[in-house]
Amino acid sequence: MANYTREIAHMLDRLYIKTLAQDKKGYYKNSLKVKLNLAEVLLLKQVGELGEVKLNHLIKVLEVDRNFLTTTIKRLVSLKILVKCPDEEDGRGQILALTPSGKELYDALVEEQRKELEFILSEITINEEKTALKFISKIVQYHTEKFEIK
Repeated sequence: MANYTREIAHMLDRLYIKTLAQDKKGYYKNSLKVKLNLAEVLLLKQVGELGEVKLNHLIKVLEVDRNFLTTTIKRLVSLKILVKCPDEEDGRGQILALTPSGKELYDALVEEQRKELEFILSEITINEEKTALKFISKIVQYHTEKFEIK
C-alpha cells in the first residue's frame, strides 16, 4: 500500500486555509445572503436542531467560553436571527431560539450543507465513506485527547 502521508498533510493544510478564508469571507455567503463566520454557523445549527436551547448547554456543546459565545449571540440577535428569552426554570439563565428569519436561514444552511455532502460523497463507494468517517473520527479523537477538549 502506498504511503500518502505528505499528500494528506498537504490537503489538511489546504483544508485549514480554506476554512480560515471562509471564516473571514462568510460561509455559504452566496446562498445565505448573510455573512456568517464559523462560530455563527455552528451556533445557528445547534439552535436550529434543538429548537429552544439554554446558553449553558451551548457553552458545553460548542466547547467555547461564555464571553466568546455571548459576543457571537449578540451579533446574531442584532441580525434578527436569534432571540433571547429568560429561562423560566432558572431566572439567571437565558434560552435562545430562532426568529422566523433565523429559521429560514437555518433551512438554507441545512440545504447548502446537504448539497456539499452530496458533492463530496457522490462518486465514492460505501467502503470509502467508512474510511473517510474513520479518518475524520481519528482527527477529532486526536484533538480531543491532545488538547484536552472535552
